[in-house]
Amino acid sequence: MSYNIPFEMDLDHRRCAVGGEPMIFHCHHYNTFLQRSIQDAEYIDTRPILIGAGAEVAYAQLKKLFAEQGIKDLEQRKQLAQQLYQWAGFGVFDLSGLSESGGRVSTRDSHYAMSWNAKFGGAKEPVCHFASGWLAGAAAALFDKPNGSYSVEHDHCLAVKPNQECVFEVKAGGANYHVYDSVGMGDLSAKHALRDIPANNVDYDGILQAVAGLPLVGDEHGVINAFGVYLTRHYANYYNRISFEFEQKLREKFGDDGRQVAHPLLVEAGHVCAFNTFGGIMTSTEWDALIKPSLQTKEDWVHGIVAVVNALGWGRWQVTSVSEKEAEFVLFDDYESSGYLAMYGKSDHPVSYLAEGGVAGVMNLVYVGDIASKPALTPEFYDRLFKQPDVYKAEAVKSKAMGDEVTQFRVRRP
Repeated sequence: MSYNIPFEMDLDHRRCAVGGEPMIFHCHHYNTFLQRSIQDAEYIDTRPILIGAGAEVAYAQLKKLFAEQGIKDLEQRKQLAQQLYQWAGFGVFDLSGLSESGGRVSTRDSHYAMSWNAKFGGAKEPVCHFASGWLAGAAAALFDKPNGSYSVEHDHCLAVKPNQECVFEVKAGGANYHVYDSVGMGDLSAKHALRDIPANNVDYDGILQAVAGLPLVGDEHGVINAFGVYLTRHYANYYNRISFEFEQKLREKFGDDGRQVAHPLLVEAGHVCAFNTFGGIMTSTEWDALIKPSLQTKEDWVHGIVAVVNALGWGRWQVTSVSEKEAEFVLFDDYESSGYLAMYGKSDHPVSYLAEGGVAGVMNLVYVGDIASKPALTPEFYDRLFKQPDVYKAEAVKSKAMGDEVTQFRVRRP
């Protein structure tokens, strides 16, 4: 597919942006597991959060793109919006039927529905809440209305009936979700005071350039099929909003016990991401061609996957020490901390849940699971890596969200 997306790569901060919105790679395992974890908290109403976060990022991004490129023609605006959605791996939308009063949008290509079927075997209720919010935000931007000017109903979903369509009814007259203001790129450091790292055989800069140059874009169905997963170039602010609002609602309802409930659920989503995305990358033909030839030790494997992470838009990661006994990871401008600071101000606890699960996942894949032997990424293998008492756990010893210069994790086995 050929796209003309105004994509910006900030190599200094290891961040990527389109229309001022930070965009990051995540796979369908993380997307669906995170959403289901949030939805399973039946004692709070999470649907308005999930939809509202989608509206937030779509509205802010498209409004900025239309202004920066001077696009006033409605059809040109729709074409750009459709291309952006497809390019990012979310599926395919035809927005031609949308008018200022709303309209009906249907598709047989929806990332969340397809992914839900692949991971969970279907759903009892519609699951495309991100798509619903994205349409609502896009409609407001298309017709120069404030965010929250449109509601969306999503009663038919491919995750419920795979042989039908996902259908979205967009209506003018106000939101049926929470309305949020995007914080854009968030709170970024002026510069990174990099740490010394152990000697290794990994070409960090070469891997960054190689992975960043891979053609990871949506195909004719808006699917990015790579490393054995369905990738999306998703919105950092979407992940942050749904995760942190979920945590906030639990704290409002249960006090600090609510945070204790949210923490393991959000970290487990990070484990799922590490297992499937990192595991998929380290067993892929791309890894074998670009990275594996230079790896001589298990420590090199840790450095190698961290070099890849630096191309995902998550911020700059460093491994400042690593052995089979333990490791230390230092993260500069990790997207969770940067987003939290911009959304809510300084936190009273670490909030880098994806990263916490991710760094533990790296160590478990390399040292417990011997990922170099290319094991099958089965549910049984996952349980061996994360459900046993003697596997690696991560502890946040510094947090940018709490005011530290960096986010830092110590990872070790008990």
